[in-house]
Amino acid sequence: MMTMRARLTSLAAAGVLAGGALTAVAVAPAQAAPGAVAPARTAPDAPGSKAAPAAWTPTTSLGGPIRSCYAASCGVVIGTYSGEALHWSHYAYNSSGNRWYYVRDSIGTTGWIYCGNVTAPC
Repeated sequence: MMTMRARLTSLAAAGVLAGGALTAVAVAPAQAAPGAVAPARTAPDAPGSKAAPAAWTPTTSLGGPIRSCYAASCGVVIGTYSGEALHWSHYAYNSSGNRWYYVRDSIGTTGWIYCGNVTAPC
C-alpha cells in the first residue's frame, strides 16, 4: 500500500512526464452515517476538549452490560455482575444525553457501560 506522499509523488511525476497540469482538489472530511454515535468527549466534559484521556480510575459495577459503543442499541461485548471491579478512562454523552463510561474489566475487556450501572457519578 502506497503512502500518501508516494501517491502524490507518483501523480506529480505523471503530470510532469505527460506534460499535463495538476490541479489541487479539496477533500471534505468523512461524514458520520445517519444514526451514528457522536465522538466521545473526555473529562472534563467541555465541548471540543482536546484533553488526553485520564488515567484508569477504579469503579464498581452495579451489574449490566459493557457495550461496543455508548448507546443501549449497541452490541453487548460482555456482561458484568454487581460488585465487579472495573476501571474507566473517559466518558461520553450519547445523543439522548446519557453519560457512558469507557471501562476495562479485570481480564482486559474494554467497552462502554451506562453510568447507572457503575458507582462512578452519572
